[in-house]
Amino acid sequence: MTQSVRTPSAPNPRRLTPRRLKDPFSPAAVREWAPTQWPEIGGPSLSLEPDKRFKSAAFRQLYRPGERIAVYVPGCRGLRVAVGQALHIGAWKISTSQIEARGIEPRLQALGRDRYAACYRRAGRIVEDEGFDEWVLSTLPPELVVSPSAPIVLHGRGIEVILPTTLSAVTFDRSLRHALADAEMGSWASSPAGLEHCAWFGLSPSRFRRLTRYDMCGSARLSKAEEIYLFKPHLQAQRLVRVIENVVLAHVLPGPLPHRKPRARPAYSPPATGSSAVKAQLVM
Repeated sequence: MTQSVRTPSAPNPRRLTPRRLKDPFSPAAVREWAPTQWPEIGGPSLSLEPDKRFKSAAFRQLYRPGERIAVYVPGCRGLRVAVGQALHIGAWKISTSQIEARGIEPRLQALGRDRYAACYRRAGRIVEDEGFDEWVLSTLPPELVVSPSAPIVLHGRGIEVILPTTLSAVTFDRSLRHALADAEMGSWASSPAGLEHCAWFGLSPSRFRRLTRYDMCGSARLSKAEEIYLFKPHLQAQRLVRVIENVVLAHVLPGPLPHRKPRARPAYSPPATGSSAVKAQLVM
């Protein structure tokens, strides 16, 4: 039996050619439109509708307000130039901070000192890009909506979350990163879609698997920068709000609750406004 050999078809030149959105000297992160189906935080099935479960008797019975934490979106010139303009999409860090413990401003300064995500591997060598020494907070659009009675307060440059007493800040951070994993840049660059996109534009995928070189008392330690996401704050911030809400709901209401008569407990009332301590950190 003769086995036929399939000749690969030539690439479609229209598919390989991005459409220019900005002039070559624009400071915008996205200066060309690329024909790529980008991932979105929360995945394609994420609902943007307000969630009624926060007002349910089950949630009010089980939720007790505990530690306050902030979710914020910092960026820097290095991410915009070395990453965003090369990939043709914005890339931002999405992080959490225990506001009372350290606050937001010290975290931004630490990111700059460490030059977070400045490095990557190329041909067996470590390359360090410029522009990762000064980080700023992204503003969030004013039209964001929180689900009724959700323990979340929106600020101009961050999202305040009142965690349940049974959910630690460390566990919340880990759960949030897992929920955002669809759009984590390093993993996406190694996926079939990411490899194909990089091949279209002659980019090395390793350039987008970012590293941080930490000074450990005279020796250097390279760590993966796993909190960089393909994310557009002004277009996708509502998705971030819903992802945060889902993390809280999944912890308080992890599955179908057994049928039982609720015990008499004082009902939780969500905060109408953020605390002054939080506002001092998030409103700049």
